[in-house]
Amino acid sequence: MKNNLNDSSGRRDIIQIFIFTLFLSPSLSAQNTTSYSIKSHAITLESERALVVVDPSISFLYLVGEDFQGINNIRGAKFNATIDGHFKAGGALLERQSTLSPFLTDFSRQSNRLPGWGRFKTISSLTDTDLPLKVDVARATGFIEWAEKVGKDEAKGFHARLSNEAQNFGWAHAPLLLNRDDVPYPTAKIGWQNSKLNFDLRAFQWIGDVRGPMGSTTEPLFNRIHGTLASGKYNTDSWGVAMLFGRAKEVAQDTSSSSHIQAISLSGFKVFHDVRFIWEMSKSSASEKGVSWQVGGEYSRKNTKVGIHHFVTQAGLYGGDGGTEWSHSGIPLGVMTGGQSTSSIICAAYRNKLLPKWILFSECGSLKSAQYNYDLKWFKANMSRVILEDWDLCGTLSFEHLFPADHLSEGPSGWMMSFGITHGIINP
Repeated sequence: MKNNLNDSSGRRDIIQIFIFTLFLSPSLSAQNTTSYSIKSHAITLESERALVVVDPSISFLYLVGEDFQGINNIRGAKFNATIDGHFKAGGALLERQSTLSPFLTDFSRQSNRLPGWGRFKTISSLTDTDLPLKVDVARATGFIEWAEKVGKDEAKGFHARLSNEAQNFGWAHAPLLLNRDDVPYPTAKIGWQNSKLNFDLRAFQWIGDVRGPMGSTTEPLFNRIHGTLASGKYNTDSWGVAMLFGRAKEVAQDTSSSSHIQAISLSGFKVFHDVRFIWEMSKSSASEKGVSWQVGGEYSRKNTKVGIHHFVTQAGLYGGDGGTEWSHSGIPLGVMTGGQSTSSIICAAYRNKLLPKWILFSECGSLKSAQYNYDLKWFKANMSRVILEDWDLCGTLSFEHLFPADHLSEGPSGWMMSFGITHGIINP
């Protein structure tokens, strides 16, 4: 897909993973049982040594807001496989054509990326600033994981994982350096763990912002960012602490220049009865004005969770002079949008874990971001009714409203409502 090189390579990776999974075990070539069901997984392939399940993923939402209307259409498939008890694999292929909300329209025009998806092809022109942005984008995620237990402890052992997915660190509401809501990227990881301690080493590759010199192709490749990191954590039921140290290097296509950034982050939590306090501190070699941090608290009781969180990121956390050596995408509303930002969030959620029928979520907050020139407040709410529990099929109604800090603000504003059905897709 034009201007979406990362997603194209990701699709090839996930197809290779799927083929590898199917032929990894001889027992898969002659399945004992194959079933098709609308009450459980769409396709189930099962033998004595392997289990593979395949499900469709869809989201069809109608959007309406101030001076615009449109459709959010996502479709694809996902699979999970377990082989011989040591190997696991999974992945998803999704394609999306969407009319974006006011905030996503403004943010994506500035960053040339759709949060969680990456670079996109435009259906509407980027110069149509008075209209909502319409995008066409694909996303491929997948993994192969091997685990070997040591002794009688089920949680103790070694593990290795090859994946094209976003990584996560710590327990914070929105981790500052590595967040699972980021754009997927290739990663290799090895590690060791037991019931309380976990340690791993990772190598990854991101797509940068700068194209190489013009060659025989009409669109030269973007520069690549290579990174390595080590992280470890120790946690019990009542408290935990984790540390991450990483280094990323950005090399231009002409190889005549390069830059690198080192980052360190600490995260922890403490539980008092039904309340969990969470914190994180992050610093990089490019952030000269201090430590980026966040603190928060969550109250959980039965089926309800309420949380409050406050974030502060210093300029240069992700690279000097607006660079992106450490993180190549920003995620809006609930996750930090670059360095030199401040945000406060209050959120609440309800879901009956034993008999899920209704899923409710609401969030309000404020965001100031010098990098993207934002100074706004927002409120959003989502209500879903589970139609088919085993299939995770829901009817969904959501509402979002952005309020600029004052009438002179040039940032995004306005309201949006959407309704429709979703299946197998979280945060579409």
